[in-house]
Amino acid sequence: MKKLIAGFLALQASLVSSWVSSAGAAGGGGGHEASWSMTLWGFANFGIFVLILWKFAWPFVVEYLQTRRLETIQALEAAATAKSEAEALKADFESKMASLETEAAKAREELLEIARREAAKALAHAEATADRLRKDARLLADQEVARAKRSLQEESAHLITKVAGEIVTREMSDDDQKRFVGEFLKDTEAGS
Repeated sequence: MKKLIAGFLALQASLVSSWVSSAGAAGGGGGHEASWSMTLWGFANFGIFVLILWKFAWPFVVEYLQTRRLETIQALEAAATAKSEAEALKADFESKMASLETEAAKAREELLEIARREAAKALAHAEATADRLRKDARLLADQEVARAKRSLQEESAHLITKVAGEIVTREMSDDDQKRFVGEFLKDTEAGS
């Protein structure tokens, strides 16, 4: 700080001396020449001004600059922290995006496998239903055939009985009929 003040004073002294010498070289100036007393008072005034600035204003300037420096450092640190967090989020997002394709392919395969299993299950159910329907149809057909056989047998027996009755009536005499009835009764009594 002292070097700065000394530098200002030296600069002012050189400026004033060059001004005084140029005014004297101009040849007079008609009563407007620089006086040494005014020059000394100017130096004193400037020195007092610099001293007042140094004593009263300079601490505030230094404090402002230090505060501003600390705020700038904190802002830079916060920006660096935010940048590192953003880079970490970006890296995390990129890794999730990379794994997202893998997860999508995996989910697609899982869904296809589920669909295959469901299709196989539906096919097995359809085959079981078809087998059951075939068995039911076969059982129904067998029952119909058995019923038709019974019906044919009953009808055949009825026709045979009718035809046999007609033949017996036509071919047998009264003696033959009595003899058959007698034998039938004997057989029936013997069987009881």
